[in-house]
Amino acid sequence: MSTPPDDAIAHFVAKWHRREPEMALAEVFCPPHQRPRFRAWGALVHELREAAFELSDARVTAVKCQWWAEELANLPQGRGRHPISVDIAAPALPWTRLARGLIEQSQVDERPGDGRDALAHMQPLALALAEVEAGLFDAPLPGDTAAMAVHLLLQRLPQGLATPDQARLPLNLLARHGRTVAQVGAGEGEAVLRDWARELLAALPPAPASAPLFRRLRTGFDRARLAKLAAGRGFSPPAAPLTVWRGWRIARGA
Repeated sequence: MSTPPDDAIAHFVAKWHRREPEMALAEVFCPPHQRPRFRAWGALVHELREAAFELSDARVTAVKCQWWAEELANLPQGRGRHPISVDIAAPALPWTRLARGLIEQSQVDERPGDGRDALAHMQPLALALAEVEAGLFDAPLPGDTAAMAVHLLLQRLPQGLATPDQARLPLNLLARHGRTVAQVGAGEGEAVLRDWARELLAALPPAPASAPLFRRLRTGFDRARLAKLAAGRGFSPPAAPLTVWRGWRIARGA
């Protein structure tokens, strides 16, 4: 496949950075020779999340996920069509399992009864993502892929509150606080979101030292976002200076 212009790839990286600005700040801690793959992987995960969870029409979701599933299945043969594929294609990785996990996730339509259900619903896609990520960055597969599942659920907030899957908020939390998802989305469910953040925070395992830098950074930043939400301080990432300091500590293993 011919190399696409840099600005084509930059468009998708910029989309990802708008959603996860802390990863743009932390890129400075990634060795320069690894940055193209670091960026491409972050952009790909963002595109797959968007395809599976964030499109307003179920028919569009099905078409977009099928397109991405075909793209992933073509990567081992070097036949990717998307600009991201140039820096991420690697023939020995389980792209087909990731394609299957994406399709399965796009077909999940049941609401989770509790936090355990919500994490379980995410596991097939989370495991497939974790397998590819480990291979891309030459790291061992983590024994616990809950960090990826927690990340996917965290990224459903707050935008997902107004979508058909209702951000995968567990029904037991809504019942406990006597709120509907519409009320939570309208700003009347702070207690629900605090409890949900605490549950996700408790389910988030520490990233092992053997994990790729990408995952160690993302898990550390997810922990910070969840702690902020659990304290009732909203969804936005921490301030830039604190993020850079946190990224530096994670990168040096502190």
